[in-house]
Amino acid sequence: MKEPITKADITAAILLDDDTLVLFGAIDRPLPATASVHLDGSVEGRFGGRCWTDAEGERWFLAGIRVPGLAQMRPSRVEIDGEDGQRMVLPRLSNVRTNPAHLIVALKEFQPGCMGLALDFAGALAASTDGPSDRIGRLLAGLVQEVSQPDGFAEVFGRFRDGSLMLQGWARSLKTGVQKLLIEAEDVQVYRGAAAAFARPDLPGDASGVLAVLTDTTPAPGAIRRIHYRAADGWRHLEIFEHRTILPEGVASAHVSDMLGNLHDGEARQAVARLAASRYDGVETVSRLEVPVRIGLDMALRVPGAGLFVGGWLLDPTRQVRTVTLKGPGVSARLDAEWTRLARRDVTDAFAHDPLFAGRLVPGQDSHGFTAFASEPAGIPEGAEFHLELELADDRFAFLPLSCLPPSPDVLRRMLSVVNLDSPSIEQIIARHVGPMLRTAGAKGSEVAATGTHAMGRLVESPRVSVILPVTDGREDVDLNLARLAIDPDFAEAEVLVVAASGTHERLGGTVRQAAAFYRLSVTFVTAPDATDPFQAIASALPHARAERVLLLSPSVLPVEKGWLSALERVSRKSGGPVMVSPTLLYEDHSIRFAGIMAVEGPEGSVTYERRFAGYPRDWLKERDANAVDAAAPECALLPKDTLARVLATMGSYMGADHKGLDLCLRLRALGGACVWLPRVTLVALDEQPRDAHADRWRRAGAMVDRWSFEDTWSARVAA
Repeated sequence: MKEPITKADITAAILLDDDTLVLFGAIDRPLPATASVHLDGSVEGRFGGRCWTDAEGERWFLAGIRVPGLAQMRPSRVEIDGEDGQRMVLPRLSNVRTNPAHLIVALKEFQPGCMGLALDFAGALAASTDGPSDRIGRLLAGLVQEVSQPDGFAEVFGRFRDGSLMLQGWARSLKTGVQKLLIEAEDVQVYRGAAAAFARPDLPGDASGVLAVLTDTTPAPGAIRRIHYRAADGWRHLEIFEHRTILPEGVASAHVSDMLGNLHDGEARQAVARLAASRYDGVETVSRLEVPVRIGLDMALRVPGAGLFVGGWLLDPTRQVRTVTLKGPGVSARLDAEWTRLARRDVTDAFAHDPLFAGRLVPGQDSHGFTAFASEPAGIPEGAEFHLELELADDRFAFLPLSCLPPSPDVLRRMLSVVNLDSPSIEQIIARHVGPMLRTAGAKGSEVAATGTHAMGRLVESPRVSVILPVTDGREDVDLNLARLAIDPDFAEAEVLVVAASGTHERLGGTVRQAAAFYRLSVTFVTAPDATDPFQAIASALPHARAERVLLLSPSVLPVEKGWLSALERVSRKSGGPVMVSPTLLYEDHSIRFAGIMAVEGPEGSVTYERRFAGYPRDWLKERDANAVDAAAPECALLPKDTLARVLATMGSYMGADHKGLDLCLRLRALGGACVWLPRVTLVALDEQPRDAHADRWRRAGAMVDRWSFEDTWSARVAA
């Protein structure tokens, strides 16, 4: 059964922002105060309404509809589902406008006595909006000009470090306690605050002094024109005293403390005191506490635009701390709700004989450590300051400034080394915090340039191919690789770029120079100390490659026959387009290491990549001709230089190299290229262990992050 269309005359429909529509008009039945709303039977949002009956008995309404992306929709049916089961359908909307002045004009014409109610409605709407809205601010400004009446003066202003405001003056009708105030400056915005009254003998009997503390970042005192508030009998405002006093920076907290003893009404005084105590003045105050609470930081890392990581300890044996919140511009994240606790016996031992903690520390209860993350929105300055706020019992607060480290590779590894991989929520932690932070940090510092190039051996004017040999560990025996290339005629007119990356042995340069001269090879020694994996090393050397085709060759891959480069080149030329050609790679026992990587579809459309026949005897391979595969082997691959440059420029950010090869192949294919495996050409790939195996913990964490990053980047695209 269809719901009947409600009889309503919609006088004004105003789009206040991309998500919010306000309606005003007459209606035949009451609207619910809150409800869900459906546009055209599918898109759902929230509804809020106010109804009243005028002197002539006609029912009028104001309603707000909030639906994400509402500005891009033209709904023909607006259905309201009240929480009491009431359902109604509004008439089709027409003549929707964006200028709030049209709503004010309509209200003045048809319901001038309800402007105050309209301001109540608009204030509630503004308070529920995420962030300031220009049109909502203009609506509030227009309404307060119509209904707000003078009530007193603001005479003293003080600014807290976080940009919030303290004001003092006098009023007749300002309510005390926690409330919302409208500050009129360039526009009108809603702010939360608390106010209390105090006696002033210089005022009329119906007036009193007022002290208020506001939260959030407010306009500068010099820009404020009026302060509006809802009194018992309507909207009132404080004018700004012509000779107002603006306290010096850092004085606001002390001024409020001095005034607390004069304030009436214990509950209002407590609200003001609480807000003032929670204002951070830029200094550490935990060490001044006279209760057994102390906190220390081992590490604070910030990736601008992504978030912060904090690791340290909190000693609180008597449970004085209610909350621990990380705060800064645009950030207020409670840490203790989701942090990971760690055993810190060293903290217990350090405070065992402290008089404040003596007798309160229970042996064996050492879970004082913590690691925690907080996201941050984009647009916060890189030099922004952050601090930890500890809320204690009895409305006390203490603060600890954060000295955030920049996201260098070493700092990121330190962070990974302390992440609790055994936490049951580790996958959510990686998806929500660690992954986005590392991805953002990697995107900002992914380019690694060579710091020097050194020509060695003989000069080849027009190299046939540029062989890039990335050295990213402590080896110095690449003379064996150069010897294998030197005995193959295919490499007589090739150039070899040996890249000395991070962790390279200091004797590598001398070894390469001697080998280049002895074997009469054309070698360029490229220094790239900031490159931490083969792909960064390759990217740093690529601008110095002179041939049209590049051969990527790991130092762990050794040829076992001659003429194999020619075979790869024939496949590359025959393919026509940009292709990445790899041979078969064998382990030292001649079992299969690489025979093409293929995508395998799993449950629910998931995709994994498998090395075919890995570990099988070589005889299992029956193919001889070139085969298209989903991914080639970057340890040994021939491809065009310009194609490789385009792919490396868009490569995703990873902590390790395990997923970079697959990422490179998928990006090459996304650019219209292909990956090809040539079965009959074989080389041996030695199975070597990393030389810095002591870093196993951060590598394990990095592997988990890289797996998330790869799947987050490619799963949907590959499935499509």
